[in-house]
Amino acid sequence: MTGDVRELLPLYALGILEADEAAVVERAVASDAALAAELAVYQQTADALGTAIEPVAPSPEVEQRLLASIGGGRFEAFSGRMAKLFEVSVDRARELLGLLERPASWIPQIIPGISLVHFEGGPGLATADCGFVRLEPNAMFPPHTHLGEELVTILVGQIHDLTHDRFLGPGDDYLQAEGTSHYFVCVSAEGCVYASRAVNGIEVGGVRARPRTN
Repeated sequence: MTGDVRELLPLYALGILEADEAAVVERAVASDAALAAELAVYQQTADALGTAIEPVAPSPEVEQRLLASIGGGRFEAFSGRMAKLFEVSVDRARELLGLLERPASWIPQIIPGISLVHFEGGPGLATADCGFVRLEPNAMFPPHTHLGEELVTILVGQIHDLTHDRFLGPGDDYLQAEGTSHYFVCVSAEGCVYASRAVNGIEVGGVRARPRTN
């Protein structure tokens, strides 16, 4: 038993034991002077480490990458809506939102100033183009026709639909019926990002637009 407790002493000193394990250590050192002395050494070392290393806050870029690695990051609030939009689980939606923070995820498209993260939606969206679209400041998405229903959710920035003279910002949904056409421009200095589910895709200049994926 003493050997088992001894293995827990460094973890106790670091304060990372579960409550029940910590209680075991406390009972053991209360009745064993040798264990108490050994724990005191570990605690002195842990205290020294705590004072020797000055805490440094991560840069915004590093913080965003860390958040992206464990889920939706700063877009976590959209995870439920993205799950519904793309007909996937909330966990999968978090993974997809995490892609937004990774530069390598964005594939430049033929149209200047537009990049895309393309992925498959749920089983019911086999014919839909699903993904995230990013527009650079002042970039224009050219006139296009929806070959099926399209639903968009704005995540970053403000978009001006020039066809309908409508402004859309973060959190806004925009539904376009099959056969409708429009074009829009990003009017935010930070750029614009939106999630898009376009059933049967879109047509630009009479040609079915195919997402560039590499």
